[in-house]
Amino acid sequence: MKLAKTYEPNQYEPDIYAIWEKSGAFEPTGSGEPFCVVMPPPNANGNLHIGHALTVGLEDIMARYWRMKGRDVVYVPGADHAGFETWVVYDKILTEQNKNRFDFSREQLYSQVWNFVDKQRGNMELQLRALGVSCSWKDLVFTLDKKVIDTVYGTFKKMWDEGLIYRGERMVNYSTKYRTSYADIEVNHKNEKGTLWNIAYPTYDKIGEIVVATTRPETIFGDMAIAVHPDDKRYKDFVGKHVLLPLTDKEIPVIADEFVDPNFGTGAVKITPAHDPNDFEMGQRHNLSRLQVIDFDGTMINVPSEFVGLTVEQARKKTVAALRAQELIRGETPYEHIVGYDYKSGLPIEPLVKEQWFIKIQPLAQRAKKAIEDGEITFTPDSRKHDLIQYFDQMRDWNLSRQIPWGIPIPAFQNVNDPNDWIYNEDVDEKTISIDGKIYRREEDTFDTWFSSGQWPFITTDYLTNGKLAKFYPTSVMETGVDILYAWVARMVMLGLYATDKVPFKHVYLHGLILDEIGKKMSKSKGNVVNPIEALTEYGSDALRLGLIANRSAGQNQAFGVGRVLAGRNFCNKLWNIARFSENKLGDGFRKKAPEPKTIADHWIIRELSNAITGIETQIESYRFAEASETMYHAIWDDVADWYIEASKQQDNSAMLAWVLDTSLKIAHPFAPFVTETIWQTLSWQNNLLITTKWPEVVAFDDIAAAEFGRLKHLITEARFVMNELPGNERYALLYQNDSLIADNADLIKRLAKLKDVTAVDQARGLRLANSGREAWLDISAKTLSEHQTNLEVRLAEAQTLIKTLKARLDNENYVAKAPAELVEETKTQLEQKQALVERLIHELEILK
Repeated sequence: MKLAKTYEPNQYEPDIYAIWEKSGAFEPTGSGEPFCVVMPPPNANGNLHIGHALTVGLEDIMARYWRMKGRDVVYVPGADHAGFETWVVYDKILTEQNKNRFDFSREQLYSQVWNFVDKQRGNMELQLRALGVSCSWKDLVFTLDKKVIDTVYGTFKKMWDEGLIYRGERMVNYSTKYRTSYADIEVNHKNEKGTLWNIAYPTYDKIGEIVVATTRPETIFGDMAIAVHPDDKRYKDFVGKHVLLPLTDKEIPVIADEFVDPNFGTGAVKITPAHDPNDFEMGQRHNLSRLQVIDFDGTMINVPSEFVGLTVEQARKKTVAALRAQELIRGETPYEHIVGYDYKSGLPIEPLVKEQWFIKIQPLAQRAKKAIEDGEITFTPDSRKHDLIQYFDQMRDWNLSRQIPWGIPIPAFQNVNDPNDWIYNEDVDEKTISIDGKIYRREEDTFDTWFSSGQWPFITTDYLTNGKLAKFYPTSVMETGVDILYAWVARMVMLGLYATDKVPFKHVYLHGLILDEIGKKMSKSKGNVVNPIEALTEYGSDALRLGLIANRSAGQNQAFGVGRVLAGRNFCNKLWNIARFSENKLGDGFRKKAPEPKTIADHWIIRELSNAITGIETQIESYRFAEASETMYHAIWDDVADWYIEASKQQDNSAMLAWVLDTSLKIAHPFAPFVTETIWQTLSWQNNLLITTKWPEVVAFDDIAAAEFGRLKHLITEARFVMNELPGNERYALLYQNDSLIADNADLIKRLAKLKDVTAVDQARGLRLANSGREAWLDISAKTLSEHQTNLEVRLAEAQTLIKTLKARLDNENYVAKAPAELVEETKTQLEQKQALVERLIHELEILK
């Protein structure tokens, strides 16, 4: 079958994927050393974003590479019910219908969201296929599958029985917008400019006062005490006495606690145990009661009537006005402090006291920490290992409760007559159950989704039930974004060790965020989001994959532009043209033969491709994917297309040409699977699938012959460069003296360098090609030589001036700090290029002198 003149990805990609999937090529073979990568499950509620495309692209490179290397590979796909993320999406739909969650029962809401997700999920899976992922679709796991829920309940029950689960009234991070609590890690903390108010609390006789500094005057109605440091001499006479709570007729005590910073504000702080985590702990130490003055919907409760129902912001303004009216404000100053925000609504998080289910986390955290310290898991980049070790020491008990209807219900029931009597029971479809004559009411909360996804590696491989994929656990690599190192990777390590006594994976590879072309974070509001499916439709899946991994380092947030995708598309076209030339030259009747190098070009290309093979192996196996892609790219574009294909036009060695094409397709396949498989299926001498073909092996070659072509290549490159610099755009003859390498390859040199002729001479003349290392000259006139020298001098002066400008720009700290990262990097590259050009021009001028 002849290849079309041009490669049109959309004409081939769907059919190629169908061939792969139908053949069973994605499924494990049962032979070879196991290699497993488990897909971080994309949300089932919507389309894939550019981060998903990078994630699955990197994972698929590994899967395809190790499959070709003979490992027993399984790439396990998944779909995430994305509890809270999906609920936020569906909550907007309810709002558009003028409804809310409280208009329905939990069962009704669950059914509605299930139908919504079910419609969206198929679209997400089609998009994954379009990206070319070679995952075993028969083993796909949805995070609400029965086996997921069974495993999650089993882990929860084990923790319940071992005393790691407890229900407690604790300060939680609460979203008043979505009416649910968050784990600590889900809160966005921002530096914010606010106000520090100094408020006077009069003594009981109203003769004296103690001035308190606060950023939250609206919570004053929930104050239970004033606290000072025990060593603060300013307040020693106040400790143990009572003061009047402003705007009320209540009295509250003045207490001493070492937690108070005497240098903050006035050194005296208000203690509101129901609305501040530090105050909550201080309240427990001093047996203070708690009064909630902000309700779970974000409005004021348990306050004087004129404040009831106000939002926090409204209450703050009104409280300050009331305090000012009573002349109790003693000053206000601008103050920068850290405020927690809801990462979804963008509204402030309210610290509220709520009874929730918690895991005692430190026993799990310390075990995970030791496993990492002992090297049971390695990391790329390695620095993240130390970050994770520190994080384990800082972890607080994990709040598992979420007040949303979509997710895995917490299997717990409460005695209707004894609020302290909780039992574990999995009959979560029943609102009440009867046990031993007692009636128990169902817990309405669902699990934090990270609790189920934290068990992902051993769930997907069916390790606990000794399923067909059990041998793949621990998995080989966990590839995911650096932004969820703590939220997900840390929890997988803890829960994996807890449930299986093994680490869940052997290596963690973390990629950074994809930024836009000027180094800004992508967001829909900014309009700078790159839609991977749109890019794929326009340029092809392979072009997108190549563009995404180009120049990308592990763990670094880096810019990405469509220009890199265009470069990927150009590479696919180049590979297509190599194949067209090769197949046309070989003819339909060619049958595969062992390659036998006959010319120095044959030996050289074997050497270069052999170096590329071993280089790519080393780079992929050390998780340097961008470098591996770059090695492959230059081997095919530079060595094969620019040199060997041109050289082969003057020789007839069909077996070598076929071997070069085969090898090029094999080393490119992990990075550009569609175009390589499309070409492979047209090769008359192949009758299998490229995806399941063995990785190429190194072929023997003559190093001396290969080196000779390398020297010839150097001469031709120098001749091309110099002729390009000469005025007039003419073709020149190459003159040489006593050089058998040039004499034996004169026709090849003439063709590749596009020379008028190659001639041996007794007397040298013209312009010497000094950089070539040979006695060779270009036959040019004295006039042309003079013009050339003048041009070089002008270019040298221009380049030196530009270098000064670029250096000044990079020496400007303001530019480096504020200019887009991509622009700064481009300036550095320009400087390096101009410096190299200056060195070259100086050398050329020295030759002329």
